[in-house]
Amino acid sequence: MFKGRSTDGNLLCRRSRGDRSVKRLQRKTIAILLAAGIFGGALTAGCARKDARQEAVATVNGEDIQVVELREKLGVPAGVFAVPNIPLGQKREALDRLVAGRLLAQDARSRGIDNTSRFREMLRQNEPGARVSALFRKEIEGKVKLDDGEKDVRAEVAKFQGMKDNVSDTDVLERAKMKVAKYRIRMIKEELTATAKKETGAAVDQAMVDRIGKGESVPDNAVLASAGNEKVLYDDVKKILQVVSQSAGNSGMGDLSKDPAMIANVVNRELTGMAIAAYAKTQVPDRSDVYKAERQNLERNILLSLMADNVVWKDATVTDEEIEAAYNEHAGEMIRDGKKIPLSAVKEKIRSLLQNEKRNKALDAYIAELKKKAKITVNDAVLAKI
Repeated sequence: MFKGRSTDGNLLCRRSRGDRSVKRLQRKTIAILLAAGIFGGALTAGCARKDARQEAVATVNGEDIQVVELREKLGVPAGVFAVPNIPLGQKREALDRLVAGRLLAQDARSRGIDNTSRFREMLRQNEPGARVSALFRKEIEGKVKLDDGEKDVRAEVAKFQGMKDNVSDTDVLERAKMKVAKYRIRMIKEELTATAKKETGAAVDQAMVDRIGKGESVPDNAVLASAGNEKVLYDDVKKILQVVSQSAGNSGMGDLSKDPAMIANVVNRELTGMAIAAYAKTQVPDRSDVYKAERQNLERNILLSLMADNVVWKDATVTDEEIEAAYNEHAGEMIRDGKKIPLSAVKEKIRSLLQNEKRNKALDAYIAELKKKAKITVNDAVLAKI
């Protein structure tokens, strides 16, 4: 009905336990930044030796953007191999989005946003997620090294070539590497999860979960699972399931807080997150390069979120008059079962669509102004071998 970028997207930071009434990052803010391609990005490798992934492909006001960041934005896990088949224009577009992120974060720091209580609180809540990301990255960098002639890669190349889908040898090689990389990363995550649960003594109190399923009275502070010193309380699970129910409009699902299958799903998910976070804390020191890099990325993402909400979008509001005008403009589309849909039924949806459009335009305009004042250099020689 309305034009504009999709605002779908996943948050890049894992949820820390913290106060569940406070969202780890503002969801709408991040969704739009994700859609704009600005949010997130890869990080510097945690190696003492500088390799090709650590080369600067661009510099923004003296701050480097490294090869690993651009490769990951182009879909390569931890930037572990090059992507020569991706068109140069596509690489430049991805790099431009990374540049925009740097500019916004730098502007946020110049405004002192990194010295606010809100910034510090968001950083505290999401710090465990940064450590988990650092643990995964360390494992991926150490175990997912793909050479063109490696046995697993050669085997996948042979499979792809047999498909006869008229792709180039370069494309076939990259597809093979990506498939091998994804498989190894999946194995790494499964192994780390199993190790984390073992090391933290992660366990579900199945008897307590069964009591809920039988309809027995269970207090909100009942412990349903634990990992180390962390605990999953019934109250935590109820709040999560309440959100699920509200998101689905509770379409005949009943009371999810009494549903054994739903409870087990939430408990296992929360327990796994707690176990990995606790294990990561023992495996990733504060002084390690990989943790410093992940934390730096977390700080940047929080700055982008706060910058957008508090500066870029402060005037991007939608009035009732604008909503009514949009409704009237698209009156021909407002039909259901042969009847006109009343404005009251779609008002908030229209408000959301118009607001996203305004925010996207405001974001583009703000970044354009920052670029006019910035010193940005691109290393074309490095870009060509991304």
